[in-house]
Amino acid sequence: MKEYAPKQIRNVALAGHTGSGKTTFTEAILYNLKLTDRMGRVEDGNTVSDYDPEEQKRLMSINASLLPVEYRGVKINVLDLPGYRDFVGEIRNAMRVSDAVAILVDASGGIEVGAELAWEYADEFKLPRVVVLNKLNRERANFQKALDDVKEAFGCRPVIVSFPLGEGAEFKGVVNVLTGKMSVGNGGKAQLQDAPPEAKERLEALRAELIEIAAEGDDELTMKFLEGENLTQEEIVRGLKGVVLSGRVVPVLAAAGVVGAGVMEFLDFAVDCLPAPSERGPFMAKSVDGNEDIALDYDENGPTVAFVFKTVSDPYAGRLTFFKVLRGQVANDTVLLNVTRGVEEKVSHLMTVRGKKSEPVNRALAGDIAVLAKLSTTFTGDTLCDPKNPVKVEPTPMPPQTVQMAVVAKSKEDEEKIGMAMHRLIEQDPTLTLYRDQAVRQTILCGMGDTHLEVAVSRLRAQSKVEVDLEIPKVPYRETITKVAQGQGKHKKQSGGRGQFGECWLRLEPLPEGSGFQFEWQIVGGVIPTKFQPSVEKGIVQAMEKGVLAGYPVVDVKAICYDGKDHPVDSSDMAFQIAASKGFKNVAKEANPILLEPIYKVKVTVPEQYMGDVMGDLNSRRGRILGMTSHGRKQVIEALVPLAEMFEYSKQLRSMTQGRGTYEMVFDHYERVPAEIQAKVVAAAKPEAEEEEE
Repeated sequence: MKEYAPKQIRNVALAGHTGSGKTTFTEAILYNLKLTDRMGRVEDGNTVSDYDPEEQKRLMSINASLLPVEYRGVKINVLDLPGYRDFVGEIRNAMRVSDAVAILVDASGGIEVGAELAWEYADEFKLPRVVVLNKLNRERANFQKALDDVKEAFGCRPVIVSFPLGEGAEFKGVVNVLTGKMSVGNGGKAQLQDAPPEAKERLEALRAELIEIAAEGDDELTMKFLEGENLTQEEIVRGLKGVVLSGRVVPVLAAAGVVGAGVMEFLDFAVDCLPAPSERGPFMAKSVDGNEDIALDYDENGPTVAFVFKTVSDPYAGRLTFFKVLRGQVANDTVLLNVTRGVEEKVSHLMTVRGKKSEPVNRALAGDIAVLAKLSTTFTGDTLCDPKNPVKVEPTPMPPQTVQMAVVAKSKEDEEKIGMAMHRLIEQDPTLTLYRDQAVRQTILCGMGDTHLEVAVSRLRAQSKVEVDLEIPKVPYRETITKVAQGQGKHKKQSGGRGQFGECWLRLEPLPEGSGFQFEWQIVGGVIPTKFQPSVEKGIVQAMEKGVLAGYPVVDVKAICYDGKDHPVDSSDMAFQIAASKGFKNVAKEANPILLEPIYKVKVTVPEQYMGDVMGDLNSRRGRILGMTSHGRKQVIEALVPLAEMFEYSKQLRSMTQGRGTYEMVFDHYERVPAEIQAKVVAAAKPEAEEEEE
């Protein structure tokens, strides 16, 4: 593939709900441009973009796939995105490096949550957009209803650029309002012919509307139109590009990707009316110290800056690093500085990829998207640049993770492998995190949804042959005390030779929430030598790691050592550690210990019609509603909810809102567990505690 200057590049994301036909649409593009000799089918698992085994197994896109094509002297980098919100990291990173987004909508099913999500992100990243009403050959397809749904759901001003002749079983083809030609699909191959007479009246009316809107895109064209002069085809295209770039209107294209109708019209529209990277304005970066904003203007002759938006571990090629050149050029046999990690990387395996097939290239110029193989320390969100002119692009912001599950290994050997194997997955997908919760002694995997975690673990099994399962985690409860108590801890052991002796008297006092642990030494008269003070404190801290109620860490306690005894021969550091530990356990039992549970602040965003059901459900989860606010066409409910009630919330919310509800949750504080629930937790913990004692 040859080099393309910034003006000859289009970076277009195909977004929309799972099942809207994005992957099939890309198959039709590749087939019509003779880049494949047949159209793959999602159902058969043989499409170019869905090559991951998990995608083939689940019959849906999980990864953002890069599919560069050349058409009319322009390179179009098509990015086929997942439609499922669980894979928001892939969606957001790919949309951030795109310069326009095509939102595909199933014309037989209306606006679904994946399309709404894509629209929100297009707003956030200020992307020009086009809506493709797809699957017009399906039963119940209705172009006008789908168009009305677009207006209502997005509150936009649509303009029809192509429309179907017939729908469902009567579908004949797609008529292009700009050219007056009709695209007829046949087995995925588009065939162009003149629009038939029955389309003429509608074609003329829509063309008049299109010309009027195009005239708004340029002051010169506006004057010409108002003076009654005809606009040339070139002027119509120029004006339409102006209004698309400004976001004043949203062009709507018709398509039936599975038969190939409307596919070439989409490519023509991308070349003529979607912006090149340099036409959208600069990409913003910062100085290395973060104090200065820097505008990167896609100048191919400037100092190099590239942003890494995706990382893949390929079993044959090794690590593949996907990046967009924001300024300058990336060329083989050069050295770039990874500003994010402070290391230099040698560029030696530059390529472009289409699905899983790669093709070597020598250079990638500003505005282009390309791939580097075998970079050792560069990952998603990193910035590569000219070592003499370092600047930094901030990683794409991501919503908080909402789902956590415990990763349980089948054997001790597999447990030791989990960390390293998961680390490789997290390198590819920063929206995953893994940590060890010492309080519950479980390895916790966090992500964006149930499917997200299931895919991660499935990949873990396939890549590393590690036998693991997911299960609902234990709640990381804490214990504390509610009244002052005091008592003795004593350790005495005689074993023939030198014995062990330590005795200390402790007073425990409750502290305000968040105070942690405080220790005070009130020994007078040397009844316990000062040299044993650290040992006493250490023994108390060790005892606090596993409390007296259910074995959870103890917090917010002040311990005062005020009396005790020692033995001139038998006392030792270890003896006083054990004595203090025993003392803490004895006294804590008398200090009215209670359980504390983690409370999370939950923010649920739902369409208004589901608000009552969602609030009722949150109340049933012991949640406290904090308030409600409007966010565009949706309502945002904020509540405080115990973590114990939230582990399977994503499934319930999806069911209640038909997939339209989203939520975020962040830890807020700990608070007292209700007595009836505490009794159940303590009872459940007893067998495990007895087993450990044995």
